[in-house]
Amino acid sequence: MEAITALEDEILIHLPAARVWDLLTDWTAAPLWMPGVDKMHAEGPAAPGQVLRYVAGEHERRLSVVTLEPGGALTLATASDGADVRVEYGYLLVAVGDQTRMRLRVGIRVNNDGGNADELREALVEAESGQLEAFRAYAEKAP
Repeated sequence: MEAITALEDEILIHLPAARVWDLLTDWTAAPLWMPGVDKMHAEGPAAPGQVLRYVAGEHERRLSVVTLEPGGALTLATASDGADVRVEYGYLLVAVGDQTRMRLRVGIRVNNDGGNADELREALVEAESGQLEAFRAYAEKAP
């Protein structure tokens, strides 16, 4: 599979890393900051392989946890079931005193016959470019 970076973004959140991690992994609250997500819930324990089911518009979709380093890093990927295209969302949290630098990398893995990766990359940039700003706004107001 060919790997393509669609988006890299970074933001400073005025909360400690442990709090940011708790908010990031609160899947039922994801619709408050994740673009296009109307509802989300997790199946199974927080670990690689965990399935996150979500509703976007009229479609039910799945993400799976690929990597999980509690408190610091998380990678989610579209559930592929043999698909030619896989989208990966990598989150990295770095403590900066009592604040947190949050990084997002959105990547695409495409099989040779996986269609037009350039169109998918452009669509992902448009859809996800405000994700970290939305997360920060949600996190800094969360109870």
